[in-house]
Amino acid sequence: MTGRKKMLHIRSAGQLRALRTPLRQEMIRTFSGLGACTVRELADELGREPATLYYHVHALVDSGIVRETGKRKAGTRPESVYSLVAEKILIDRRETSEPFLSALADLQRATLRAAEKELEAALKARAPTKAGDAPILLRITSRLKPQDTARATKMLHELVEFLAENDDPEVGDTYSLTAAFTRLTK
Repeated sequence: MTGRKKMLHIRSAGQLRALRTPLRQEMIRTFSGLGACTVRELADELGREPATLYYHVHALVDSGIVRETGKRKAGTRPESVYSLVAEKILIDRRETSEPFLSALADLQRATLRAAEKELEAALKARAPTKAGDAPILLRITSRLKPQDTARATKMLHELVEFLAENDDPEVGDTYSLTAAFTRLTK
């Protein structure tokens, strides 16, 4: 996709609010995988009716995360084609305004709700057929030195990069990873 930036840095509460629903997060992942697509194509991929997505696509466009990139003929009329404005979306953690932090908390809650739904679905699915297919849920608290905190953060980033680099749309198995690594006390 020509003209697409490498990185979009989220610096406003408005942009964060645009991402705070599990559906919009799923839409972002789908745009990332499909590339430029119409709302109808997005809906087909998500297993939803197109009419339920127009509002959300426009909210993402208004926030500057998605843009209209052209038109495509669909039957007798042209249909808008949309894509992400950047290959990667990062949240600017230097922003500390109250509206930004509030919107960030909403986004994190939405992410955890989506992860909870994915885990429930995985647990309700049939028994694992291959070694390593069982859902894994981990929680640990640990007191770390600053250098160990930096090392753990680096390892999490490396895991995310590994998963992104090895994402293969030709493979039928899809996996989800959600992690929350945060300081609990000062």
